[in-house]
Amino acid sequence: MLGGENTPTGPTLALVGATGRFARAVTQVLAMRADCWGEVRLLSDRPSATTLTVRGREQNVETLTPAAFAGVDVALFNLDEHASRHWAPIAVAAGAVVIDASSGHRYADDVPLVVPEVNAAAIKDRPRGIVAIPGPVGLTLIDAAFTLHQGWDLAGLVVTALVAAASPGQRGVDRLRLETTALVDDPTIGQQAGDVRAALADLPTDSPFPAPLAFNVIPWVGDPREGGWTSLEDKLAIETRKVLDLPDLSMAVTCVQVPVTSTHSLSVHATFRRRVKVEQAQSAIIQAPAMVLLNDAQGREFPTPVDAVGVDPRFVGRVRQASDQANTLDLFICADSLRRGANALVQTAELLFTEGDSAV
Repeated sequence: MLGGENTPTGPTLALVGATGRFARAVTQVLAMRADCWGEVRLLSDRPSATTLTVRGREQNVETLTPAAFAGVDVALFNLDEHASRHWAPIAVAAGAVVIDASSGHRYADDVPLVVPEVNAAAIKDRPRGIVAIPGPVGLTLIDAAFTLHQGWDLAGLVVTALVAAASPGQRGVDRLRLETTALVDDPTIGQQAGDVRAALADLPTDSPFPAPLAFNVIPWVGDPREGGWTSLEDKLAIETRKVLDLPDLSMAVTCVQVPVTSTHSLSVHATFRRRVKVEQAQSAIIQAPAMVLLNDAQGREFPTPVDAVGVDPRFVGRVRQASDQANTLDLFICADSLRRGANALVQTAELLFTEGDSAV
């Protein structure tokens, strides 16, 4: 079907789950990339009167049905994991390649997990017609880890992920704003035990977070896993090992929910099998695609979430080394979760149509 008679001006792309902040980010990325698509369809599994701007014009979001996949070459999936597992085989049966942003297919052995800057060739082996991309925390980490692995043979990672309120979706951002509004006018709040919880006691109890997030941090993101780990901590390790093709990579991850809207940050301690110099690592980061080095200690220049929000690159800084650990580096990374995920989704779809790419 790719490039066939039904798509004379280019392949047909469908955005499945075309509502919310992430869908808007995807359409914004499409507007900034080279236009290789013919028709772009917007589909939602929920009734919606929403419109989105696609390539300069407003389009209606249509209802997701099996018939909606007729003639679709690539379907970008922005659904929850259960809906994704249901709809992906239907899209594939209709002739589409599915690029899935959910966790519904990331961990399947027969579904490639792709970061375009790292393992683009993996897209060619997709026996189920489905390709997955990592979650936004994984996308923040993996290409920086790959850049350093190429030079010095990565042996282990200790990661503290500072996870933005957007991790459970818009309801996380809304909850953070609600809590902040309830607390911000009290100049004494946070100075006595229990006062933050007491001040929030009258708010709705359907928070996606297990503790107050405003004026606070929460050392828990996800569901319980064996040994005291959380699901997001396990997932980040699995995704990193799979994309880097390092199944034995030593990883220890701690995820902390922080009162930031949509930019994830990572504190990373990386161990290598070869000696590495800070200057060499900085040079590698500068040369890597879509990464920006902010590492001026004297000028107090380093990545922060408010500087990374709304833009595409990953910002890397605080690159340093303990004097007695010549095979380690410590660094700090920030990336906008929506922009990073949207770019990865669109770029992965574009890989299918790279000139001369046998994936199609």
